[in-house]
Amino acid sequence: HLYIEINKASERINRLIDNLLNMSRLESDRITPKLDWHDVHDLANKVIMVLKNELKRFNLEVSISDEMPLVKIDFGLMEHVLHNLVLNATQYSKPGTTIRIKMYYDHQSFIMQVMDRGPGFPPEELQNVFNKFYRLEGSISGGTGLGLSIVKGFVQAHNGNVSIENRKNGGSIIT
Repeated sequence: HLYIEINKASERINRLIDNLLNMSRLESDRITPKLDWHDVHDLANKVIMVLKNELKRFNLEVSISDEMPLVKIDFGLMEHVLHNLVLNATQYSKPGTTIRIKMYYDHQSFIMQVMDRGPGFPPEELQNVFNKFYRLEGSISGGTGLGLSIVKGFVQAHNGNVSIENRKNGGSIIT
């Protein structure tokens, strides 16, 4: 039992250090995506495998079109983006609810979305969620408030955009 707790704590510290290093790289403009052609099925599968313990308690839906072409991305950076989004969804959603990963191609653009049925965000807070160190009032402990700002930075490094909205029947969708 103690071993499990120590392991969890070391994973948290690792994530924290990772986030701080990534934030530092973003702020010093040291992130240059190494773009190559990748199959997004591999991207989804890798993140799902890494987060399999966190995802056990949820109904996971992955929606990727069979006609999905290869996309030119930095696999490591986009893996980090998807990992942060899915991890957030597992931390803020009730067990048994559905977490959905959707990837598609639209107007020459690769679109990736993560949807959950968590509490969503107070509407007046939506514009702040990508700010550094931003955390919602009463959010779970252990977070640094860096996850979404790193997501934004890595997506912008790909000349992309990131947005968030609340879903009609609860939860949020990050695109």
